[in-house]
Amino acid sequence: MRARHNDQGAIDGERYAGIMPDPAGAAGYQLFLLPGEADALPWQAALDWAAARGACLPTRSELALLHANLRHVFPDAWYWSSEADAILPRMAWSHDFDNGTQYNYRKTYSGRACVVRRVTLAPSADAPVALQPGERYAGLTLGWDGAPDYHLLLLPNEPELEFQSWQAASNWAASLGHSLPDRREQTLLYATLKDAFRPNWHWSSEPGDSEDEAWCKDFDTGVAYQNAREFDGYARCVRRVLA
Repeated sequence: MRARHNDQGAIDGERYAGIMPDPAGAAGYQLFLLPGEADALPWQAALDWAAARGACLPTRSELALLHANLRHVFPDAWYWSSEADAILPRMAWSHDFDNGTQYNYRKTYSGRACVVRRVTLAPSADAPVALQPGERYAGLTLGWDGAPDYHLLLLPNEPELEFQSWQAASNWAASLGHSLPDRREQTLLYATLKDAFRPNWHWSSEPGDSEDEAWCKDFDTGVAYQNAREFDGYARCVRRVLA
C-alpha cells in the first residue's frame, strides 16, 4: 500500500511542524514529527533508537520549532536533541517542553526522545513571502489543525528598544504600527532566528497571571517566564502575513 500524504507532504501518522528557514532568508526545509517516541533512554541509546527507525533526533532549533507549532502533542518533559555539547564531551543538549529551556545534561541521564524527517524545499533566492527592507523570515505559524496559519516576519533590529518596561515596550511597538511577538511567536523566533537577538530577555505581548507581571523570553537559554512589568527589558517587533 502506498503511503498517503496530506497537503503539507506529511505521510500518514506524521505531523507537519513547519519551516526551518535558510540562514540567508529563503525557506530551507520542512520539518515533520514522526509518530511514536521513546522514554528513559540515555543519549546514545536515543540516537541508536532513532537510527533504527531510519530517522534522527531533532536538533536544538528543531525542538524549539516543535515546541512552537506542536506544543499540544508533547508532555511537560524534556527531550534529547541530536547535539552533543561542543565543550563538555560528557554532555548533550535537551529541550524542556514545559518552559522552553534548553539544558545540557550528562549523556548517561535518561530522557525522552522523538524523531523527525526533513524535506528540502526547492532552492530560491526569495523568502516564501515578500520581505520589506531589513526584515527576516521566521517561518510558519500553524493552526491547531496543523495547517499553515500565517508567516511570521522579524522587523529590522534598528530600531530596537532597550531597558524599558513592558508597557513602554508595548506602546513603542504600537507607535510603529506593529506589535511585540506573543509567547508562541517568541518560541518560533528562538527556533529559527535566535542569532538575531541579544542573549538576554525580551518582552512578549502577553500580560502575566497577575496585573503587575508580563511574559518574557530569555534568548540565551530559551526559558519563558513572567516578570514584573516595571523591570527593564529588550523588545523587537514582528509582522504577520496570512498563509
